[in-house]
Amino acid sequence: MNTEVIDISSFQRSTTFYGSIDALISIKSFDLQAIRKRYLASRSNTISKTGSVERRTPSLGGIAQIKIEDGKLAESNVLIRTKEPRALHIGHSKFSFAAENIVYVFDEVGEMITLQNPWFSYIHTVEFKPDNPDRLLISSSGFDLILEYDLATKEQCWEWLAWEHGFNSTVDPKTGTPVILTRNEEVAARKKAEGNSVLLISDPSKDSLPTAKRVAFINSVVYDEQDPNFVIATFFHDGAVYRINVENGASKKILDGLKNPHGGHIFNRQTIATSTGTGEVHQLQNEQKRTVYSFKNLEGKPRELGEMEWIQNTDTHSDFFISIDSNRTSFVIFNPDQKVYDVIPFDLNWAVQDICLGTINARQMNAISNIGS
Repeated sequence: MNTEVIDISSFQRSTTFYGSIDALISIKSFDLQAIRKRYLASRSNTISKTGSVERRTPSLGGIAQIKIEDGKLAESNVLIRTKEPRALHIGHSKFSFAAENIVYVFDEVGEMITLQNPWFSYIHTVEFKPDNPDRLLISSSGFDLILEYDLATKEQCWEWLAWEHGFNSTVDPKTGTPVILTRNEEVAARKKAEGNSVLLISDPSKDSLPTAKRVAFINSVVYDEQDPNFVIATFFHDGAVYRINVENGASKKILDGLKNPHGGHIFNRQTIATSTGTGEVHQLQNEQKRTVYSFKNLEGKPRELGEMEWIQNTDTHSDFFISIDSNRTSFVIFNPDQKVYDVIPFDLNWAVQDICLGTINARQMNAISNIGS
């Protein structure tokens, strides 16, 4: 495969190529320093998996509406403060976000429904189906689970559990001992009889999996824009993006060689993913040419972080990419064709998880602000 690495810092800095950008962002915590401290501690794990080894109490985060103009964050309005929100999406004039284990959906007039399921845990993404406003795709990252819901009935219509499709082997992050994960008691009994160490998740309301114990850690799932019978899933621990057949559950790796990736998706028939741990955005064309956009030489990273990079996620637009640089607490906007970029700082305390380009209306904003009141 032909791979080209492009240093974004070699581009010309400009504030004129992207115009005015409206977006919603999820802020998983208003204490970024605590997250950095946990991440640095996790790097000393006895295994290669990144992440916490014990279940922790969710942080206080929020959903915010922002506007970027003239090289700065011109507007930022926190709509709600809630328990560790990560997922958010705009589609069909609707808006959805998830706060840890509850999914909220708002229609165009601000009417709200909620989705709850014992198997919802650390929800990382939600997405409306492009050709059906009543279908919502969800990644329940805490249990390596993908689900689709019918919003008209609030019923689950499809699921894909990694443990039941060839991804069930993990290791104990403290001892390095191999462990088989399952939710099936018969499978657990059989695997134990074969001499395996087994972790049975029989009651998801009580059992939990910290990041380092998950097999795949599916931190994003989106519909395949080329074929609605497939979804695109990002496996954080495996460093890869998979294409999954909804009808038979078969999966195929379509992009690998990433470190702690986020946001794998297809855009203009190209596979895009953020290699978070290496500070890169990867773009794969025709399974033959890979272009890697590197953030490593950008200024603005605190000296104490050393060589560590953390590009949280990237959204794509016909005219630019916009990435969340958690180490430089900035949005980085770049256009590879024009060879231009810009860096837009945000609040130093914000741990921004995801960004969704677009706006919601006043009734939806009001409904979000009134949750829990």
